[in-house]
Amino acid sequence: MAFKQDDPKSLGTKGKFILPKGVTSKDYLPNTLIVKFKKSEAKQINNIASSAKKELSANGVAIISLSKLFSFASKTTGIQSLGQSSTPDLSDLYIAKYEGNQPIVTVINALLKDEQILYAEPSYIYRTSFVPSDASFSLQTYFNRLQVTQAWDVLRDASSVIIGIVDSGSDLQHEDLASNIFLNMADPVNGIDDDKDGYIDNYLGWDFIGNSASTMIEDNNPDVTSDTTDHGVHVSGIASAVSNNAKGVASIAFNAKLMIIKVGADNNGRAIYKGYEGIKYAADHGAKIINCSWGGPGGGQFGQEMIDYAVAKGSLVIAAAGNESTEEPGYPAAYKGVFSVASVNNSDIKSSFSNYGYTVDISAPGSSIYNTLNGNKYGSQSGTSMSTPMVASAAALVKAKYPNYDGQQIGEVLRTTADPIDATNPIFANKLGRGRLNVFNALTQTTSSIRYQQINIADQSNGSRTAGNDLTLNFDLKSFLAPISGLTLSLSSTSQFVQILDPIITVGSMGTLETKNNIGPVRVKVLANAPQNHDVTFKLSYIGNGGNYTDAEFYTVTVNLDYLNITVNKVSTTLSSNGRVGFSKADAGGGLGFIYKDEPMLYEAALMIGKSATQVSNNARNEGNYSEDFGKLISAAKVSGSTAAFEGVATFSDEKATSPIGLKVKSRMLAYATAPDDKYVIVEYEITNTTSTALQGIYTGMFTDWDLDESSANATQYDAATKTAYAYARKNVGYPYAGVRLLSNSAPAAYYPMSYQLPGDPLADNKFTIAEKYQTLSSGIRTTSFGTTGNGYDIMYTIGSGPYNIPSNGSIAIAYAFISGDNLTDLLNSGNAALAKYLTVPNKPTDPNALKGFLLKQNYPNPAKALTNIPFNLAEKSATKLTVTNVAGKIIQTLVNETLNAGSYSIPFNLTKLTPGVYFYELRAGSYHKTLKLMVVK
Repeated sequence: MAFKQDDPKSLGTKGKFILPKGVTSKDYLPNTLIVKFKKSEAKQINNIASSAKKELSANGVAIISLSKLFSFASKTTGIQSLGQSSTPDLSDLYIAKYEGNQPIVTVINALLKDEQILYAEPSYIYRTSFVPSDASFSLQTYFNRLQVTQAWDVLRDASSVIIGIVDSGSDLQHEDLASNIFLNMADPVNGIDDDKDGYIDNYLGWDFIGNSASTMIEDNNPDVTSDTTDHGVHVSGIASAVSNNAKGVASIAFNAKLMIIKVGADNNGRAIYKGYEGIKYAADHGAKIINCSWGGPGGGQFGQEMIDYAVAKGSLVIAAAGNESTEEPGYPAAYKGVFSVASVNNSDIKSSFSNYGYTVDISAPGSSIYNTLNGNKYGSQSGTSMSTPMVASAAALVKAKYPNYDGQQIGEVLRTTADPIDATNPIFANKLGRGRLNVFNALTQTTSSIRYQQINIADQSNGSRTAGNDLTLNFDLKSFLAPISGLTLSLSSTSQFVQILDPIITVGSMGTLETKNNIGPVRVKVLANAPQNHDVTFKLSYIGNGGNYTDAEFYTVTVNLDYLNITVNKVSTTLSSNGRVGFSKADAGGGLGFIYKDEPMLYEAALMIGKSATQVSNNARNEGNYSEDFGKLISAAKVSGSTAAFEGVATFSDEKATSPIGLKVKSRMLAYATAPDDKYVIVEYEITNTTSTALQGIYTGMFTDWDLDESSANATQYDAATKTAYAYARKNVGYPYAGVRLLSNSAPAAYYPMSYQLPGDPLADNKFTIAEKYQTLSSGIRTTSFGTTGNGYDIMYTIGSGPYNIPSNGSIAIAYAFISGDNLTDLLNSGNAALAKYLTVPNKPTDPNALKGFLLKQNYPNPAKALTNIPFNLAEKSATKLTVTNVAGKIIQTLVNETLNAGSYSIPFNLTKLTPGVYFYELRAGSYHKTLKLMVVK
């Protein structure tokens, strides 16, 4: 079967949630979330729940309930199936219900800030995949084309196989269904959970929804209540109508048992609310074939995890490709491990409604299919909903013949024995699966089947697959069916932007269920004219058994990415083409973040450049989204011949801003491989004024959100002597530190810590307006510590400098070091090494704001109440002393008394213990001596 696998173009950490393409509020349950926590002991669950409630409450949302999704999940964990690693652990999945008017995206992203939460998603609603027939549709037979009658001469009885029908329910008394309904003899109807599976009296199946989705009261009656909800009745008959009984219709598999799992409401037959819970129920209760004639645009980790669970228990999950006549992926059909079914008519031509694509595994008739309806009736319906149970019925027959095969092997038997139909569907070639179902072939042919499990891609540009570079592809392969000999793998593509070098690999022989890893390499050159972020689809072709086995599958890779991953030293991060550090995209995607010792530490690092409270060009968060003011001019590219282990540059402008300042920015990132320079990267911004007039009073800085260990229990402090803003975990004292050091010295520093958890904070209302961003840039040193008591907060901070004056067509250069360390001393030492290294970096832009000579400047603010900053510049390394005296000349505090390097300094001075009045501060550095006055007010 086809193995769907995401292209690894985004290597980021847990990021900002965005709704999948095509999903609207009609596609999920209101005020309901599916949440998965990190693995915890049972006694800690209440604590985790409280943490989640706190995160929601901070965003104006009140939790109504937080309850386990699967109370009996622990009963079925640890079961393994042939060819699978282990069953996913579902014991930490919860349903959260909440009150509040915040958008669901806002609520989810508040939850994702809690490090105890692995993921949070809407509870998606799916739609059954049928197209109602009208009176002009005539009855059509499909058995002949599928060679069903010939197959019955080989085998027709599948009474040992259970097909799970996860749908709107079924007609349990229908004359052509009743005898095939699976009965759970271990739990008769007596008001007791006899089999202790968590479902009382699930003798006939289970109803997860009940009458209405607004109440969702589960019960043990999966019977449909009206003709408007009989989608599942039609599906049931196609999968396993009672055959050879002189009534109604026949099915491909005789006597297969139908496990009815109702996941639709009595008052809405088209909506599927708890499809994935239904899949788990089917897998837990012995259904080795699971039919899902429904789907929609909402994917996510929860759905994939439920599929992984069913596959690991040996089940084959078969899903409808969808009825929108599109190549857009639908779920669950597009999930890895699902057997996806498209629809064709009786002439093997794609049905007009059927979806298609490389993730489809097989096609089957789905146009005007005559079968069971509610109330002992019959009629025709069309859709991939009808194609899917046809394949499920065939799968049951194959399972009956090969009882030791797991679900994946059953799917591969069906796929590899299908009749080819590309010739009759040339514009959909390779997008309707291997072909159209042939039941006789499935029972009589012995085939091999090779599928890739993983494709490992390495390149010369740290994962960015840039134009002009080579990719190296290695393949992990698995043989599912008959042994194969003389196997070769070849790679091809129709893209004009890649050249495949050495495209053929000799694999050799593989036995049944054997895996071979790291097969290769195949080299692929990304040509110099490749567009940015270009998707290349590769075809993997297999030939073996002397040419008697041929097969193929497809894989899409995005090349020439507009960001560069840096992995040359002990920290891993990403240079973007828009000023961000760590990630290119707003949702913490398109990059590595900032990783040290395998710990992802960064959620956001965004550039902000401000002129006034109404004019800040930036790409930091804002109200419910992110600003995207910087437009790419030249994509991130590696610099050749650099003295650094890595040097990359990119250029962008602020032309996308609502009120652009008129800036062009060249960003540069440098990394070094050896100690003491192996725990930081240097980020430099050369900011050019593109306007015809000088820019006065420009402030610039980085809005940075570190998430260390448990993100809501962090603290941040500012080391004034080194201009380093650092963060650390309050609870886990052994967790590494992370921080940003300002390396530039031509303007006073700014440090403004924040947390949305504090009332009155710039982030408290989740808006972070332009005025608030300017406030954090231009307020100097707000405080030197934040979150250092109790358990701390979910902290963010702005670190920057200013004001700067930039002449017309002139530039300034601002540099930072992004650092990590095992502890504070380690981090500060790496920061010192970063400054020393930066002073030797060639090709630094000249800075018109750099002051030549010694200078003591006026404190700011002045007059001041609680805190002021005293700025000064040193022309050269000097023994430096900065003191504060009262009007009587008595020294009341010595702020600096040490040897300092040349540069610009801004020393914070706490005034809270001083009485109002006049004071003086004096700077002595070498032969330089100057005194200025400051005013303290209350």
